[in-house]
Amino acid sequence: MLLLDTRKNMENLICSAFSLSNQLKRKLKIVYVLDIHWVGTGVTGGELGGPTVPGISETYMVVEKSIRKDFEQAESEMRKTVAKYFEKYPQNVHYEIEVAEANRLDVVSKTVKREEDVLLLMSNYNTYSGLSTGTINYPNIIDKVPCPVLIIPDRTQAFSLNNYLYATAFHAEDLKAIKHLSETTAGADGKNLTIFHNMETLDFESKLKWIGFKTLVKDSVSGFHLKFEHANEKNVRDALKKYLTNESLDVIVILKEKKGFFEDLFSSSETHYVLTHFDKPVLIYHEENLK
Repeated sequence: MLLLDTRKNMENLICSAFSLSNQLKRKLKIVYVLDIHWVGTGVTGGELGGPTVPGISETYMVVEKSIRKDFEQAESEMRKTVAKYFEKYPQNVHYEIEVAEANRLDVVSKTVKREEDVLLLMSNYNTYSGLSTGTINYPNIIDKVPCPVLIIPDRTQAFSLNNYLYATAFHAEDLKAIKHLSETTAGADGKNLTIFHNMETLDFESKLKWIGFKTLVKDSVSGFHLKFEHANEKNVRDALKKYLTNESLDVIVILKEKKGFFEDLFSSSETHYVLTHFDKPVLIYHEENLK
C-alpha cells in the first residue's frame, strides 16, 4: 500500500511501488490522502483546537488551500503516471487507485484489517508535517500503524530487492521480524541477508551473545543467503555509516523498540539521519505488530 499526501515526486514513488510489487508478486493499492487533522498538527505543532498562536491561522489557510488543490488533481495525475509507467514497463500487477479525505491511520488500519498482510510504503518527504523541514514524524506513524513500514527515498524510481541488511540489537522479536521479511519477499529470487550488529565492547559476554544469535538465525530463517557482520563503534549510526560506505545494499531493515538498543536511533534527529542520509529504502518493524 503506497500512501501519498503530496504530488511532489509522486511519479517516482509510484514507479518504485510498481517495481516493488512486480518483484515481490504482490498486489498494489495506491491511496492519496488529505488528512485535515494531520495538516493542523503539522502547522501548529500540536493538536487542533489548542491555544491560538499569532500567524498560525493564516498559515493554516494557505497550506490547506495548496494541498486541497493538489488533492483535487491527484487522481488524474496518478492515473496518467500509471499509464505512462505501463507503456514503458508492461507487467501484470493487480492494482487499485483511491483518493480519500480521511484520517490516514484509519485508511491504513482498514486496509490491514481487510487484506491482513500489508506493507505500507511511504516517502521520506511529507508536505505538511514539520513544514519547516518537510520531514515526517515517522515514530508517530510507526507506533500507530498495525503493519511494517517501508520508507522510500522520494527521488528513487526503482530499486532491486536482492540485498538486505538487518540491524539487530539481539531483541526477542528480531527472529519474528526476519521471518516476516522472508515471507514478504518470498516472490523475489536470489536474496541475500546481512545480519549486522554493533558491539560497543568486545568482552566475552558480548561475543557469546553474538555467536548465540547467529545460531538462532541459522536455525530458524530460510529463503536467504545469510551473512553475518559486526562492528565496534560508539553508536549504531556510525557503525551503519561506516559499513554501508563499502557495501552495496538495497534495503536497511530495523526493528523499532519501545525501549532498548535502538531507542535513541528513533529520536527525531536520528530517524531523519537514517532515513535521508543513507539514501536507501528503510523497512521498519514495530515490536508490537509482530505476532
